[in-house]
Amino acid sequence: MKKFEKEAYGYIKDMFVQHNMFKRIIFTVISIIVMGFGIALFNVSGFGVDPFTSMNMNISSTLGIGYGTFQLIVNAVIIVFVVIVAHRGLIGVGTVINMVGVGYCCEFFSGLISPHISDNIAVRICLLAAGIIVLCFSCSLFFVSNIGVGPYDSISFMLSQFTPIHYKWLRVMTDIAVIIIGLVVSGGLTSLLKGDVSSVKNIGIGTIITAFMMGPLVNFFSKHITSKILDVDYAGISRDIAFFMIKGAMVKNSVPDDYNPSELNIDSPDCMVITQGKITELKNAKEINTATKVV
Repeated sequence: MKKFEKEAYGYIKDMFVQHNMFKRIIFTVISIIVMGFGIALFNVSGFGVDPFTSMNMNISSTLGIGYGTFQLIVNAVIIVFVVIVAHRGLIGVGTVINMVGVGYCCEFFSGLISPHISDNIAVRICLLAAGIIVLCFSCSLFFVSNIGVGPYDSISFMLSQFTPIHYKWLRVMTDIAVIIIGLVVSGGLTSLLKGDVSSVKNIGIGTIITAFMMGPLVNFFSKHITSKILDVDYAGISRDIAFFMIKGAMVKNSVPDDYNPSELNIDSPDCMVITQGKITELKNAKEINTATKVV
């Protein structure tokens, strides 16, 4: 019971330990609303959505469940899995906001926009382009707010700690996996094998674009816009992520009995990181990156 209390306290401490939390939470909420709007633009364009959304949309429509509700259920399962298998460093307030908000916001905006959209190809292309820009901006704002990883994103982070495979390749693998799962459950894979491409839903050029363009665009927005909106050091965000997500409180099974979660605080002059079951002082960002094996 004592261990559980310490673990629960650690989760709460990790969630609220960062500076300017109120501002970060407000911008995270805004990012989730805008993210839902961006995905809705993708959805109504008819050119496909991102891999995770495509799986959830395909399965939810097959089961007759609302997309927002189904995505909430899937995200909740992912979070529980990550917490049990990995570490609390990946989970934050932003994770919970993302889990609850994205699906329902997308569902709301899709219903709002769909009745007013014609099947004109030029209009659909404009919606796709707008969806890309809006989605990338919202993802950047969520990233720079830096109070938790999206539930789906946490899977690749988690797997990178247990395999020698680089994070970006794990993300490609998980993207392919969720697309296949959605296709199989919805019957789209069978249609695709028969050459009936028109029966494949929620996968298209938009899905491919998100796979190849989101990274550079999110990075552009983060560097030139959202980091200035939140007045944060963009170059230092990777250090914060290394501290909170990759190593901070990661080895929960090796935490010494006398460990106090309150010692983990990025505002402290000397950040404290758990390393091989010990509390070790790291004096600068270079040492933190070395200890966490984050480039």
